[in-house]
Amino acid sequence: MRVLTTMKTSSGKRHRVLRVGIIGCGYAAEHLHLPALRSLPSVRPVAIADSDPERLGLVGDRFAIQRRYLDPDALLRDTEVDAVAVCVPPRAHAEIALAALDAGRHLLVEKPLCLDLDDADRLLERARRAPVAAMVGFNLRFHRHVRAARRALEEGLIGPAELARTTWSGGLRERIGEPEWRRRRDLGGGVLNELAVHHLDLLRFLLGSEVAEVFASSRSEGGHDTKATITARLQTGALAVSGFCQGGAETHEIEVCGGSGRLVASLYRFDGFELAPASTFPGGFGRRVRGLLRTARALPRAVPVTLRGGDFLESYRAEWRHFAESALLGAPVESTLEDGRRALELVLATIYSAVTNRPVAVGRAPRRMAEVECAGGQ
Repeated sequence: MRVLTTMKTSSGKRHRVLRVGIIGCGYAAEHLHLPALRSLPSVRPVAIADSDPERLGLVGDRFAIQRRYLDPDALLRDTEVDAVAVCVPPRAHAEIALAALDAGRHLLVEKPLCLDLDDADRLLERARRAPVAAMVGFNLRFHRHVRAARRALEEGLIGPAELARTTWSGGLRERIGEPEWRRRRDLGGGVLNELAVHHLDLLRFLLGSEVAEVFASSRSEGGHDTKATITARLQTGALAVSGFCQGGAETHEIEVCGGSGRLVASLYRFDGFELAPASTFPGGFGRRVRGLLRTARALPRAVPVTLRGGDFLESYRAEWRHFAESALLGAPVESTLEDGRRALELVLATIYSAVTNRPVAVGRAPRRMAEVECAGGQ
């Protein structure tokens, strides 16, 4: 049995620490996962792996990680590593995740889980037989505004959900210098693979219903799916409309309307969660006064969170805290490999819809990304 290390806190008490190896030193590892881990006492990054020696050195030096490997298998053989985060391009997710499970390491694999449902099924089967925590990196599930939205929906504060609207647009990942895989659907690139997968998962997570049918449209300029829209019909009858844009103005919002009210979660704003009765109008005087009061109440918490990188980075800290609790204490994993498989199935359906220009019943698309991408003769 693997022996987990302990660390002494400022009070002199000892607590267990999860020693993590990061496989893949690209954007997600350098700018999201490793910065989030800096302030978590229960998780310690102890090793990194990347096939690019320059990236390996840059990230290792920046975060003072001495154990560095060009081969992920070498990291998996490191007895000082308790858990692995798979942050490589999606095409390699399944192979490395399976190897991590075989090595008995706790597993956090970035979204999308993989690119083929056959690989997803292999991962699920292997994880069922492995005595480890296995989780998909849907960090938005752990964003505090998303958590507040879920509580409100579970408590029926706006009544049954009838309509959802989500938007994610931004230029954080510039086209210049972008790796080739981000430009190709069949390799896991494009906004449907990279951004829509999050929101499709959130429809299930927030509304408590599976998606039955999708219709998607996308534009490809310098790469596949740089802009896209999705219309979805859920099994409850609720409808959802989502828009995604790479290189547009920065915005990230989720809105749900029910018979009794409306909620909005603006994920880049510290005061971005709002609940309103159905009878109020967004521009009304009372609504605007309540908005000012909401901002004032949120300010004390906003300052320290902003200094730590803002609420978006805070969602990664919350994700890692949850993963550490699952690995160290045996707590149930919330963002499971099954959730990752279902999100992949939805992405396959949306891309199939985009290339064939017709609505698609979920589960009726091909099972492999390469086959889906080629379906429209593109």
